[in-house]
Amino acid sequence: MTLIWAHARSSALTAFNTLESYAQAVAEGADGLELDVHLTGDGHLVCCHDGHLPLPDGTTLTVGAATVEDLVRVEVGDATTGPTRIPLLRDVYELLGPTEMQLNVEVKNLVHRYPGIAEQLRRSLRESGMIERITVSSFQHSLLTELQQHDSAIQTAALYADGLIEPWTYFTSIGISQVHPHFSTLLDPGVLDRLLDENFVVRAWTVDDPELWAQYVVEGMSGIITNDPVGALAARDALSAQP
Repeated sequence: MTLIWAHARSSALTAFNTLESYAQAVAEGADGLELDVHLTGDGHLVCCHDGHLPLPDGTTLTVGAATVEDLVRVEVGDATTGPTRIPLLRDVYELLGPTEMQLNVEVKNLVHRYPGIAEQLRRSLRESGMIERITVSSFQHSLLTELQQHDSAIQTAALYADGLIEPWTYFTSIGISQVHPHFSTLLDPGVLDRLLDENFVVRAWTVDDPELWAQYVVEGMSGIITNDPVGALAARDALSAQP
C-alpha cells in the first residue's frame, strides 16, 4: 500500500515544523511525518526548515552558531498555531512514540555542514525507542553512507531533485535502496517503473496534485510526501475500495 507522509505539516495547520502541525498530522491519520533537522552550536538536533531564522528586530539567528536556549526563545508559528517554539527532535519522538506513525528526518547538511551531526543523529536515533520506524534522508548522500557504515540499523533515503541518468545505477553503486525524488524527476518515461522494478523504496515529494496521487497509488509507489495528507489519504482509500 502507498503510504501517505505529511510534509512537515498538515494543510489544516500551515506552520512548518511545529509540534502543533506534527500533532495535527497524527490526528488526521497520516502514515508518516517528514520534517527537517539542523544542529545547534551546542549539539542539539532541532526541527526547522532553514538554517537562518529572522528575528523581530530585523537580525538573523544562525542555527549552527546558536545555543538551544537561544532557539527556544524564538517564536514561530502563524495564525493557525499561534505563537510556539522550535521543537527539538526528541520532542517529536515523544509525540510519535505512542503511535504507529513512521518518521522521516531530513538532515539539512548540504549548504551548511554541521560538524559531528552524523554521530549526534546516530545517538539520537538509538535513544528514540523507535529506530525501526525512522528513515533519515538528505541531499548530502555521503552523510547517508556514513550513517550506514556506522550503524546498519539506520534506514536512509537519498533526496534528489535533478533528472539523473539511470538513478538506479548510481544509488545501487553507493548502497542506498530508498530514494526520495522530486516528483518532476519521475516525468521521464520509465524512470519510476525501473526504480520499482529494481526494488527501490520510492517516496516522491512534494505531491499535492490529486491526479498524481491517483497515478502513484495505481503504479504502486511506496510513499507520497504531501502538504495535504487528508486529501491524499482519501484519494488512496477511494482507489483501494474500487473492485
